[in-house]
Order: sequence, then structure tokens, then C-alpha cells
Amino acid sequence: MSMVIKQAKASGKATKFYQSYMQEDISRSVYTPFWKDFPLCNIHQSITPDILHQLYQGVLKYLITWCQSLMTKQELDARVRSLPPAFGVCHFKNGFSILSQIQGPEHKHMAKILLGCLVGSVTSNGIKAIKALLDFIYITQYKTHNEATLQYLRDALDSFHEHKDFFIQTTLCQHLNIPKFHSLLHYIESIKFFGTTDNYNTEAFKCFHM
Repeated sequence: MSMVIKQAKASGKATKFYQSYMQEDISRSVYTPFWKDFPLCNIHQSITPDILHQLYQGVLKYLITWCQSLMTKQELDARVRSLPPAFGVCHFKNGFSILSQIQGPEHKHMAKILLGCLVGSVTSNGIKAIKALLDFIYITQYKTHNEATLQYLRDALDSFHEHKDFFIQTTLCQHLNIPKFHSLLHYIESIKFFGTTDNYNTEAFKCFHM
């Protein structure tokens, strides 16, 4: 990041600076980063994991979209509608595709039933990849963590990487170089540095924003 800023500044004019930024997919015009004179500052650690926006409204949203493409929206909706009502689980009587402006609570209920709706229509590799991501989402929300639970998190991530080729082989996506998926690599380190994710997940402060 700092190298990109230096190269952009060397171009001279503010217009060229802005254009260089846009070419590197960097927004805004930060001529001098505020951490420049803080030699012990690791700016990357300031970007903590966010379960609400990275996992539920990021990774899970991709999964549901891919499953709708793989099975068709109509088939997935039919499977969702056929599920019997259960305590603690939202019953989507019209399926997923009719939903708009989906919030965090809805995404959580969708995650609870997604895997069961895929059995029989998705290959075992696909089921394992999706299950690994769902396991990862749930384990990150543990209220306490130790070496054993962090190992569960590593195992879930390793299982996803082992079976993630399923998404490319089925042409659901061309690559998995997606920021939301890249963020998964930093959860264990952040938990070790800052504690459990409920300390910095934006969902905890969403009610004040609303």
C-alpha cells in the first residue's frame, strides 16, 4: 500500500495521483497516511474481522447466490418451502429468491437451513466445501476460545481449501480471489491478538446505528 502511494505521489499532479489510485483500486486521495510516523504501528491489524459484513453478508451471500445458480432459484426455493417449521428457525414460506434487503438475522436463519436444502443436488465435494464455510462461520462466534477451538477453526478453513475447487469446476465463479474470502485467513490471528470476535463485530453496535 505505501509503495503504491509513493509511486502515485511521484506523478506530481493531483489528477494523475487520483488516476493512479483508481487503477490500483484504492479509493480516496490519501497523500500522507496518518500512520507514517508510527514505526511500531501495524496498520493491517487495525482491520479486525467483521462477522456480520464479511461472513453473513459476504461469504454466505456468495454461497446462496452460487447455490441458486447451481440448482436454479426455483428448486432451492421449493426445498426451503418444504422444510417443516422448527423452534428457533425462521420458516421461509416463499423461499429465498423473493427476499430483498436481507438483514443479519435473516442471513443467520438462512445459514441454519442451507446445507440441508442442498443434499441430493450437490456433489459431496460441494457439500464439504459449503459445510466447512458454515462451520467456520459458527466457530468464529464462540464466546470463548482456546487452542482446541482455534484448531477447529483451522480445520474448517483447511477443509474449505481442500474442496474449494468445486466452485470453479462447476463454473460458479472464475476464481476465489475475493476479499471476503481472503479475510478468513486473518480470523485466528485476530482472535489471538484481540480476543473473541464479539469484542469487535459491528453487529454489537448495529442497534445504536439504527
